[in-house]
Amino acid sequence: MSAHLNNPLRALRKLIYIVFGIVAFGTSGYMMLESYTFIDALYMTIQTVSTVGFNEVREFTGYGKEFTIFLIVSSFGTFAYGISQLTQIIIDGSLQTYLKTILVQNKIDQLNNHVIICGFGRNGKQAAKKIAAYKQPFIVIDQNLANIEDGIKEFPDLLYIHGDATHDDILELARISEARALISALHNDADNLFVVVSARQMNPKMRIVSRANENSTEKKLISAGANYTVSPNLVGGSHLAHNLMKPDVVEFLERIDIGGNSTSYIEEVLVSDLPEIKKDTHIRDLEIRQLTGCTIIGYKSHDGDFVINPGADLVLQANSKLFVLGDDTQIAKLKKFINE
Repeated sequence: MSAHLNNPLRALRKLIYIVFGIVAFGTSGYMMLESYTFIDALYMTIQTVSTVGFNEVREFTGYGKEFTIFLIVSSFGTFAYGISQLTQIIIDGSLQTYLKTILVQNKIDQLNNHVIICGFGRNGKQAAKKIAAYKQPFIVIDQNLANIEDGIKEFPDLLYIHGDATHDDILELARISEARALISALHNDADNLFVVVSARQMNPKMRIVSRANENSTEKKLISAGANYTVSPNLVGGSHLAHNLMKPDVVEFLERIDIGGNSTSYIEEVLVSDLPEIKKDTHIRDLEIRQLTGCTIIGYKSHDGDFVINPGADLVLQANSKLFVLGDDTQIAKLKKFINE
């Protein structure tokens, strides 16, 4: 959806008004000057302005010839211009594009609990792939139409807004007040900072993750309202080093993922979502491994402390999280277990 796309319907409407005005003027003129009936006057006007060249309905008795000359001279250029513009609208596909943007916006207007991705370059596309693998609805905002067109090839049903994410009206079109999260993956740190500030003001409860190209920008983004920042340069360099020193470990971790060719992935579970959970419940008492086949590999306390590979005697607390590893079938059993 383009927020700045010229409305071809407005241009088409203007052309219709022009043509209608010429026809109405000619029809009225023949009716008054030559006492033609409406249908005869309309017929005479159409053949005159279209330069078809048929004979008159009947011989002129008044100022019909003079009026015909005036109508031809005054309308020929205008009529030809209108037809050329109409042809251009049809040929260049602007009308089709505009109608498509209306359809896309109608779909966007029905979204809730979605993710907004600001910037659809390489990082934005990588984020979209992961979010799509989670089957989470998302909207893309980008000023570069080429990025959007390239994205549509990979995501045929892509919901997009062609516009500047630093503008509040663009974020409103993306239903930011109803969104669950926002990713700001713009190339310029100043733009990312502006998006984070605006997004936090427009939706105080949403989770915001931002790209940070410079280390000095990370603290500013966090202060502005971002929950988390990612530096592509830092992550890329770290990944290169890990691939060099521990290639098999990296390959193993890449297989524990969402989507792609992965067979297993990590799922997070809120302790409060577990059935009949009690504050003094131990991990072994949940019997998650026996009931679902999933393995608990991590725990995050309500204070934000992480425990890797927690022991069976760990006491669960309210507002904490479990991280479990399993394949599609095991994760499906886990979700069924949670919802029982």
